[in-house]
Amino acid sequence: MDTYPPFRQPGGGFGFVPIELHHGGPGALAWATFALVLLLVLTVGVLLVARTAARRPRRWMRQVAFAGPGGPPRDPLDVLRWRYARGEIGRDEFVQGVSDLAPPPPPG
Repeated sequence: MDTYPPFRQPGGGFGFVPIELHHGGPGALAWATFALVLLLVLTVGVLLVARTAARRPRRWMRQVAFAGPGGPPRDPLDVLRWRYARGEIGRDEFVQGVSDLAPPPPPG
């Protein structure tokens, strides 16, 4: 029986002779560890995306909330109440606006 060096082919030429380093491949523990690490990385990624999305300003939500189901309020007193509720005007401006928009008392 002839034996050859690791890179010498039987025909006299040189070439790669595969040498098997692992016998049996990765075990169940290696696959379980890989799955857990992958799950951890994906969870951290999802949490980072959710946290970033939570910090973004939501201008569109303010517009949608103001519009409501029937569109923006049409009554001037409702507009005044909305502006006061959102903090766009102060109490003094609100009271002055209500007194300006309220119908005059009946003569009596």
